[in-house]
Amino acid sequence: MKRNNKTKQSLLLLVSLCSLNITAQEVWNIDQCMAYAVEHNHIVKQRHLEADNYRMDRMKAIGQFLPGVSGNVSAQYNFGRSVDPETNTYISKSTFNNGYSMEASIPIFRGGSLINQIRKSKANLLLGKAVLQEARDNTALETFQAYIDALYYYGTTRLAKQKLAESDSLLYKTRRQETLGLKGMADVAQMEAQQASDAYNLTHQQNLYETAMLTLKQKMNFPIEEALLLDTCLLEQSTLEQEQLTIEHADNVFRLALNCNPVLKQAEMQKQSANMDRKISWSSFVPSISLYGGISSSYYKELHQTGYPPFHTQFENNFGSYFGISMSIPIFNRLSGIANMRQARNNYRIATEQYEAQKEELQKLVQQAVQDREGYLKESIQMEKKVASDSLAYHVTRRKYEEGLMTSLDVQNNAATLLESQTGLLQSKLTYLMKCRLVDYYKGQDIIRNNE
Repeated sequence: MKRNNKTKQSLLLLVSLCSLNITAQEVWNIDQCMAYAVEHNHIVKQRHLEADNYRMDRMKAIGQFLPGVSGNVSAQYNFGRSVDPETNTYISKSTFNNGYSMEASIPIFRGGSLINQIRKSKANLLLGKAVLQEARDNTALETFQAYIDALYYYGTTRLAKQKLAESDSLLYKTRRQETLGLKGMADVAQMEAQQASDAYNLTHQQNLYETAMLTLKQKMNFPIEEALLLDTCLLEQSTLEQEQLTIEHADNVFRLALNCNPVLKQAEMQKQSANMDRKISWSSFVPSISLYGGISSSYYKELHQTGYPPFHTQFENNFGSYFGISMSIPIFNRLSGIANMRQARNNYRIATEQYEAQKEELQKLVQQAVQDREGYLKESIQMEKKVASDSLAYHVTRRKYEEGLMTSLDVQNNAATLLESQTGLLQSKLTYLMKCRLVDYYKGQDIIRNNE
């Protein structure tokens, strides 16, 4: 007896540990999935490295204003006829020459190209940040869509289970009534067909749900073999309770999107970069001025001979310095300067047209998103009312069928209408939530929101 009690206690402990492990498994909401996807996305990582390259280009542009310093050390053995560095005459001796020099140069004037290079690098740096932000936003939006699809098929699977449970219950009652003589074989056959159809629909919805979950994991770069539990609280919320229909003009949203949309920001920065290239091309027609200076020294010795001053003495005696300024005046560059200037001007005009086209495209997207949000909200409100009415009609029809006042076809038609309404409500409600997040994104809010 004691042994049996110990066995039961061990089984209870094992069951409790398993239940704790299940309940302790993390549930992922939309924002957590999007944050994970952005962190592990390969495109986002590439865009981050590209943005860092733009940062290095800006550093190089700033460095053009700093002096460039170079040093040189040379050692030379001469055998046979060579030039004597002391007398500057030809001799036929074996000698050793050692030279040291250091020179520095700094640009004074480049026709404005240096400052325009810095301005261009700044525009490219902002361009890289916008490209990175677009990659993050696109990854988050694609993950959001995959999450919504997975939730939708989770909801349709749950509705299919409920429908199958209803069919099983009704089939059982019909069979009981058939044995009592209250129903005929035709009613039983009809209910069996309906139950088989509902069982198939459940299997089909489960397959769609598994496919949607696989797509979500791929978008997130989540390990395929690990379990991913989704937060299904959104399916329980009522649109009538959580939202009220508000009118928001698309023009107001568009004005906000002009300042924060990363795609439009890219077009703007490309326009600025092309404008700087246009100004830089003008510098090929103006002189360039540079300032330079340096120091040098040397050591000389005839091989196999003695009596030469030591190294430090020659290094000090041969030490010299120089300072100068140079000017380069372009005269004829084979028409490349004119061609480059015209190409830069054309590229600037192309970037301007692309910016205007992107602005128009953004306005259309904002208008469509605002209209979709308002439209799906209205659909959700009406579908909630329709689901309530269809549910009442179905239960009344089923009750009358059990009393013999309705046929099995009436029950099937009402059940199909109710399922269609529930599925439509689920789709419109989830789509409305996505459109709300999209409109908020155009207004400048982050797609990924901090969990409170």
